[in-house]
Amino acid sequence: MDTYQNTAEDLLRELAQLKSQQRAIEAAIKVAQERLSFHVDNGDLDHLKTDAESTFRFEETNFIYCPGRVSWNYDGCEDVQIAAENLKELQGAAQGAGLATRKQGKPFWSVR
Repeated sequence: MDTYQNTAEDLLRELAQLKSQQRAIEAAIKVAQERLSFHVDNGDLDHLKTDAESTFRFEETNFIYCPGRVSWNYDGCEDVQIAAENLKELQGAAQGAGLATRKQGKPFWSVR
């Protein structure tokens, strides 16, 4: 195997290691955020609030608490479900007729 292929394989190893570290960091962040949300709900950080809504200032860093996005469930709305199904059918027809424009996202790697 030549040096060029070794370099490519080294990059695969590096990516696998970095992705593993990323997953561990993201898991730790999730735990820390859940614990902080508890403290926000209890008012334990009120002394760090700023004039900006849901913003806390601590050690020269602004932290913005986002309580989560509001979403809607339309399971009980038959009219909305029918309209959504009709939309899917129309979208499929537009794709099949070549009327819809295909967009390609940026390339990325999944590592499992």
